[in-house]
Amino acid sequence: MKNKRAFSIKGSLKRFLAWLPKPNLSEIFTIIKQSLFALIICAFADIFAGIYLTSMIDFLILLPGILTMLPAAIDMRGNVYASMGSRLSTGLHTGEITPNLRGSKLIAENIYSSLIQTLIMAAVIAFFAMVGGIILQNQTIGFVHLFFISLFASLIAAIGLILTTILVAILSFKKGLDPDNVSSPLIASIGDILNVISLFGVGLISFSLNSLFMLISSVVVSLIVLIISFFSIRNSYYAKRILKESMPFLALCAFLSTLAGSLLDKNLQFIGIFPLLLVLSPLFNAENGNIGSILSARISTSFHLGRAEITFLPKLDILKEFAYNFVITFLLFPILAILAYVISFFANIPAMDLLILFKISIFVAIISSFASMLTSYYLTYFSIKTNIDPDNVVIPLLTSVMDIASVGILITVASIIVF
Repeated sequence: MKNKRAFSIKGSLKRFLAWLPKPNLSEIFTIIKQSLFALIICAFADIFAGIYLTSMIDFLILLPGILTMLPAAIDMRGNVYASMGSRLSTGLHTGEITPNLRGSKLIAENIYSSLIQTLIMAAVIAFFAMVGGIILQNQTIGFVHLFFISLFASLIAAIGLILTTILVAILSFKKGLDPDNVSSPLIASIGDILNVISLFGVGLISFSLNSLFMLISSVVVSLIVLIISFFSIRNSYYAKRILKESMPFLALCAFLSTLAGSLLDKNLQFIGIFPLLLVLSPLFNAENGNIGSILSARISTSFHLGRAEITFLPKLDILKEFAYNFVITFLLFPILAILAYVISFFANIPAMDLLILFKISIFVAIISSFASMLTSYYLTYFSIKTNIDPDNVVIPLLTSVMDIASVGILITVASIIVF
């Protein structure tokens, strides 16, 4: 009887192992190599943005309301243009867009719809910043001032991000790389630098301007860009669908990102004891969003090409994608912690013990990887079930949800390990 039971268990184990998909080591190596390369490059951009942010604390005090607006403003440009990158990647894979840019009507429609998204969300973010200040009983510089900074910072960043998004998608595809593996993290991280610099740059200029000039210039520029963009896409079902599907979700993302900023603000006393956490927070936020965006873009492309079926319980091919993402996160986060530690040392930012920092990064990597993967997959699943193109909505929602999750996970893990 004992031998029969052992034989039965052994047989069941063999059948289970045979049922599992055979790992493609070449595919795993390609995905990890391409993604890690892009993510590590992006890490330097995110660390720079975090260090620059810590150096502008006095400026944030002089312009109350900017700190409330900052996380949403940074995220929104990444959300809009990472989604654009995902759409371009899908178009390249399906043949709707050619790498030589001939017949690039689809690219033009993406540009104009993204500009409309940027302008509308500049107003929405300024509004949320003002309302957030009222709710929290914090003084703000007023809606007109906030909108002026948000609008012109958005337009300055948009110029760089539009060019970056197109070049990254086209060049990576031409070089034989999968744009899904590199476009989202590169676009989001370049956006981090452009957004922080443009936001503070426009904020400094606004000191010398009066409210009437800021109001008139904001309204005139908004109307000019919106009229040109709407006229250019007036007959495009594709562009109208992008706007119809994405705008409600982008507004929700702005609200979620504001919550993330509020969570950071609530823990400023703890972060003040360990200022390196202020560098790690935007870094981990961005990389969690980037890794989840890679997964989302790959799943979306596979779905559009008919290579993957998206069901409520993930199938084995999707579980393989989960495994790739987990490995990337587990390898990346300790590297990020070491990079942040070294660069912060040269930037004269007080550091915590390296071993403690390493422990924090490992636990944050494990927890956040599962949060990122599940969020990415089920946002894709529900968007498909509701007949919404996942390229239009998943990445913005994912990065905003992961903002809150990443801040919460980092603060919780750091509090447990440190104390």
